[in-house]
Amino acid sequence: MISASRELEILVAKIQKQLAPNAEVLHDVKLRGRHTQRMRQIDVLIREKIGQFDMQIAVECKDTQRPTDVKGVETFAGLLDDVGAQKGVLVCPLGFTETAKVRAAGYQIDLYSPIDTDAHKWQATVTIAAMCDYRRAVMKFRIGMRWPIPLIPVPNFYSTFQIYDDADNALGTPLEIASKNWHSGLYPTDPGRHEQLSIFSTDKTLIDDSKGASRLRRAPVDLTVSLIVMKQLYYGQLSVPHISGFVDRLSGKVITDAFTVGLISPDEVENTWLKINDESEAPKRPVIVLPGLVNSTNEDVAKAR
Repeated sequence: MISASRELEILVAKIQKQLAPNAEVLHDVKLRGRHTQRMRQIDVLIREKIGQFDMQIAVECKDTQRPTDVKGVETFAGLLDDVGAQKGVLVCPLGFTETAKVRAAGYQIDLYSPIDTDAHKWQATVTIAAMCDYRRAVMKFRIGMRWPIPLIPVPNFYSTFQIYDDADNALGTPLEIASKNWHSGLYPTDPGRHEQLSIFSTDKTLIDDSKGASRLRRAPVDLTVSLIVMKQLYYGQLSVPHISGFVDRLSGKVITDAFTVGLISPDEVENTWLKINDESEAPKRPVIVLPGLVNSTNEDVAKAR
């Protein structure tokens, strides 16, 4: 069974290989000191060639019971000077004291903590600030026709009339196809009114007008839909089931090559997230904005009237 300190070194090396796949990342390396002439142990060594220059970055990992203090920074600075590394990084899961941060900034030493959701001693549970930008559309349908036989008005024709093309193929109801167009992103999503949009992609649309007739009869109709689009913002925390990287303790930023966000449902957002009118009302700046096209509610219809 390996020690926790060695497990931390292996974790840091793994993360660094993901962040710099073209660099040579070595674990547990010994370099001869320029001043001491002794072999000095380096937890993780990163080697990379930049132009004609060979760069070496030394990483020291500290699995301590408290934040690393200024003494730890100064000791590491002496190691860097002895081995001639061009850059140094200290990694401590519990972070660093404020004095250590000031000293490290003076030495130009980076201070990191691992952030990794895999199963180990330092496994992180991560959420990020997120904003959902939901757009709803209230639909109003219009039907027009030129036909010698009067069309008897039918309530809710948009959800009951089957529409056909001129080859007598059934296309669906106006509501069915307009809803599909909306959720496919084929209609404008800017808040406001959008008048008389096409529903079907065919040149001709027909309805069954055979009622009371002795044979099949199709009547040509013009069908359009008008939208009233409404915008609503929600702010909340989005789970991150997978991430691997570092937290920069000097800048507060997260360094990673990718992360995976969890699944989320519109009902969960609407019931548990904070409803806001503008991004400036968010408690924290969102890391990610999730757009969504959702169905209108009875309340939305009432507002649109």
